[in-house]
Amino acid sequence: MRALGDRTEAWEILDLVQESVFVRGLDGRILSWNQASVALYGWRSDQAVGRLAHELLGTVLEGTTAELDAGLQSASPWHGELTRTRADGTTVVVAARWCLRRDADGRALDIVESGRDITESRRALRRLHESEYRYRNLFQAMAVSFWELDFTQVGVQVRALRQAGVRDLLAHLIEHPEVSRGMTRATRVVDVNEQTVALFGRGDKAELLGSVDPFWPDASLPVFAESVVAAVTGKPNLVREMKARRIDGSEFHALFTACFAPESTAKGLLTVGVIDLSARQQAYEALEQSEFRYRSLFQAMAVGFWQIDSRGLNRLFDDLRAQGVTDLSAYIDAHPGFVERALEAAIAVDVNERTIALYGAKSRDELLGPVSRVWIPGRTDAFRHSIEAGFRGEFGYQEEARARTLDGREIDILYFMNSPPALRALGMVLVGNIDISEQVAARETLRTLQAELAHASRVSMLGELTASIAHEVNQPLAAIVTHGEAGLRWLDRPEPDLGELRTITRHVVADAHRAAAIIARVRSMAARRAPERSRLDLREVIEEAARFLHHELRAQGVDLTLEFADDLPPLLADRIQLQQVTVNLVVNGIQAMSDCDRARKRIAISTRHADPGEALLLVEDAGPGIPQAHQTRVFESFYSTKPDGMGMGLPICRSIVEDHGGRIGIGNDSRYGGARISVALPTTSPGPA
Repeated sequence: MRALGDRTEAWEILDLVQESVFVRGLDGRILSWNQASVALYGWRSDQAVGRLAHELLGTVLEGTTAELDAGLQSASPWHGELTRTRADGTTVVVAARWCLRRDADGRALDIVESGRDITESRRALRRLHESEYRYRNLFQAMAVSFWELDFTQVGVQVRALRQAGVRDLLAHLIEHPEVSRGMTRATRVVDVNEQTVALFGRGDKAELLGSVDPFWPDASLPVFAESVVAAVTGKPNLVREMKARRIDGSEFHALFTACFAPESTAKGLLTVGVIDLSARQQAYEALEQSEFRYRSLFQAMAVGFWQIDSRGLNRLFDDLRAQGVTDLSAYIDAHPGFVERALEAAIAVDVNERTIALYGAKSRDELLGPVSRVWIPGRTDAFRHSIEAGFRGEFGYQEEARARTLDGREIDILYFMNSPPALRALGMVLVGNIDISEQVAARETLRTLQAELAHASRVSMLGELTASIAHEVNQPLAAIVTHGEAGLRWLDRPEPDLGELRTITRHVVADAHRAAAIIARVRSMAARRAPERSRLDLREVIEEAARFLHHELRAQGVDLTLEFADDLPPLLADRIQLQQVTVNLVVNGIQAMSDCDRARKRIAISTRHADPGEALLLVEDAGPGIPQAHQTRVFESFYSTKPDGMGMGLPICRSIVEDHGGRIGIGNDSRYGGARISVALPTTSPGPA
């Protein structure tokens, strides 16, 4: 710089430089300050010159400035990143370079610093890292199999086909599956998530990295062909059902989804997701094989993802913890309005195309904002349970729920939330929705069919008990006739005995009520109605069933013993269906003892406490028991050990019990030496410890 002659002239030249350049003495005080430094830091030259540089600028860096200055005495120029404070109080990140100037004799003169503002580039880099983190979290943490594929060579093959004159690429690939097979061999697996290792592999991720070909059976080549065409024609995504093959060679039904993001496709990269539909397919096949030939309307499952800004929720949680709240569920019970506040605080900041289609939106913007708009008022239990899980620090939560679309529809969804601590710390939660409307409808249809079959079974059972029921009704009717004739005779006397007539009339009324009660029991058993669950005393249900079977038991010479446990909690169940189970089991016992000596015909119905939260109903008889070979089949539809049996009684009992969340079992350990059937049912409160 001295070669320029005048020192002032040199500083004026520095004002023409676009980078910040200033000179400080060995004591750290600023000697010169160019215009680019004024623009960068906000201090005028007259405000900066003479001030200690690091004090003025609040320099933040690794190590002390004194150590770095000392290092310049014996080392080459220093360069690195500094964080400094501008005149307006804002911070700026600077890429700086320090050079020590010496005189002709080698003595140190001063330090020249040049620097440029890299604040925005650092912010962009941080945003890129956050974006990559969100992607990796979605890729690894969601309960969906994700694959990252390199299809660069497929692009080469497609271009070769075009040059060869192929115009309709999809038709060509369908007609020539060997071409599609060549493309699967050329597609390389770059990365997979842990769900993929669990679904396709044997615990070793490395054995999945290679060609995608082993996982793609011939039957699914048309889907691969569609995905190739979708990628090269610029479609945003593709969703298809297909068969997929595991590494062990087994195949399963799957939902294949591919996302053709332009920035990834341009690099020859493709992200695909695979959802295991084998359980759903098995349900289809089971329904098709049933006597009703009932088919579900399940179609492809669509997975929608939401990115939720959870910072508002985090603030609500922090406020509660500051108040000493440790149990969010109890707090919400006492303050139900908190759920509405939480719904408004959970802000959707991004959704994928599947979510837009699922909720009937025209664009992504329509779904951004508070998530309250898609939750049905009064039906937000799934959301409540998910924020309770988040408050407890759990990584995720899953539940079936019902949501409201923007076009007014209500849909059933599988709602799952994923929020590991690292993601929550960034103020983000990932939420997934899978449309299960058809599955729920199928379930309801199946329940209806089961209820109709149970009704038909009750009517059939009443037919078997016709003689017994007729005799039961005839008794009070005959008594009414007898009392009526006696009353007429008393009236025909010269002096009617009014006291005797009152007694006779009371008998008539009582017998009429008895007949009406019998008819009411038969009508309720024969009624066709939807199941209605209410809190029931199991003892009362059994006693009503015993009264219903009273005459049949007496006609067959069967002694019935009832034993009830004390303090048995109530059940949440359908009264008629539980009566049907009890009556079916007792009638089975009566029929099993038809060839036994009259003295041996005994049935016991008892209740007892089972596992915590369960009540146990036992029906024991003195019949010959059930052969071991038949015990595994007696609950199958249309299977019967009786020559004239339809084989529907026990299967219907099992269906009713399992629909109530219980279980039924059978054995030959009766106290009387015959069959013993046990029914465990959940209670509305825990049993005794």
